Amino acid sequence: MDLSGFLRTRAIEHGKKVLLIGETGPITYKEFDSRTDEISCALSRIGIKRGDHIGVLHPNSPEVLLAYFGIIKMGCVAIPINTIYTPREIKHILNNSDAKALIIREDFLSRIETLRDEVPQLRHIIVRKSHENLMSSLEREARRTGRITEQKGADPDDPAIIFYTSGTTGQPKGVILSHRNFCFGGANIAQSYGLREQDITMAVLPMVHVFSVASPFFGSLSSGGTVVVLEQFKTEPVLEAIERYGVTWFPGVPTMFTFLLNAVKDRKHDFSALRMGLSGGASLPVEVLKQWEQEFGAKIIEVYGLTESTGLVTANPVYGARKAGSIGVSVSGVEVRLVDREKKEVALRQVGEIIFKGPNATRGYYKLPEETDLKIREGWVYTGDHAWRDEEGYYYIVGREKELIISGGYNIYPREIEEVIHSFRGVNEAAVIGIPDPIKGEVPKAYVTSKEGYEVHEEALLDHLRKNLAPYKLPKIQFMKDLPKNNTGKIMKKDLPR
Repeated sequence: MDLSGFLRTRAIEHGKKVLLIGETGPITYKEFDSRTDEISCALSRIGIKRGDHIGVLHPNSPEVLLAYFGIIKMGCVAIPINTIYTPREIKHILNNSDAKALIIREDFLSRIETLRDEVPQLRHIIVRKSHENLMSSLEREARRTGRITEQKGADPDDPAIIFYTSGTTGQPKGVILSHRNFCFGGANIAQSYGLREQDITMAVLPMVHVFSVASPFFGSLSSGGTVVVLEQFKTEPVLEAIERYGVTWFPGVPTMFTFLLNAVKDRKHDFSALRMGLSGGASLPVEVLKQWEQEFGAKIIEVYGLTESTGLVTANPVYGARKAGSIGVSVSGVEVRLVDREKKEVALRQVGEIIFKGPNATRGYYKLPEETDLKIREGWVYTGDHAWRDEEGYYYIVGREKELIISGGYNIYPREIEEVIHSFRGVNEAAVIGIPDPIKGEVPKAYVTSKEGYEVHEEALLDHLRKNLAPYKLPKIQFMKDLPKNNTGKIMKKDLPR
């Protein structure tokens, strides 16, 4: 099934039920289906052709999801572009993706005007003004109206969206995700998280990342649920929305859970509807998990996925045993293995690289055949993430392959040091990397922030670390006011001062 058929089935089944709640009010399943038909038709009237790539530079809004699906129904490919990117970064993605058109909110237009001549293949710029919706913008661009044309079905393996990776370790690259990836992934997410029709979630993660599109949107679309869309993450508006709309599950990255935990202690909110937090994108410190569950009265489900997996590879069972610090077990329909550098499977409790295969797996990277051949072999996607597995099939992340610190012949994984630092009273966030050392090659260095109202002393923290870590794992320490993050809240280790 392609995504047009996938949406049509949900619209017939759920009809007048609310799918999205945003700045312009509610949108039902039926309205979402009809509006995306209109957008698709309008795109064809301005000269967009089947197979074209269309960029979307727009902050979180139901209009973004309408744009994605309208583009997909046209038989085109959506290219989400991060709104925090500079003109140089935007130019790279527009050129690299071969974008023929760009949908943009008017307050970002100045960034495009500076590089317009450097993106020669870009034929159309559709500007959404503050007082209008996307359809009005398209009609203004087309300068005439027309009737809705019948949609042509797509092949399930046709590309639907190309997500550009966040570039935490290098230049962003386009991950191709197909109709099949999302049709499988949405249903798999709904099943893995135990989602129900009465569930209400929140999309506050930026919609340029697969996590926000796959989990809250496609998970809800598959289960008949509702999504509250917020433009950006700010603690008080998020807390107010959880209470106001009766949000039942909240997907976020670890820093979001930390910010919410720090904020909720000073305010009174009703979180009685909330049954689950969903943490992904990075490792969640065990201490944060325990405190958050106590304050909010809801459990946190830790999961693991990446852009190349359409959002999900493993998850802690919603109705089974949860293990703090674990990313859970492999989800239905997805095979997972841990392998060594010779690509041989490792024994239980031995560290290996996570590889996976299944209908959720990307077919490759756009215009990067060598990278595709390196990362995808015989259907298996090599993630670069290292983990170990216990006797019950639960996986535990220890770090990325590129983050491994080799110090004097010893292998050191930053995650272990970060967990010990987080267990020290007053620590808010911690990130560990390897820095050059003339004798040992590398040594670990920890960057630490303190909770508001606390003062963490270096010697006291080092004493705590000596009691819990072998001497070769002891890091150098640098205190910071804030750690560098991207707009999902993920810590950008490559931007830490060396």
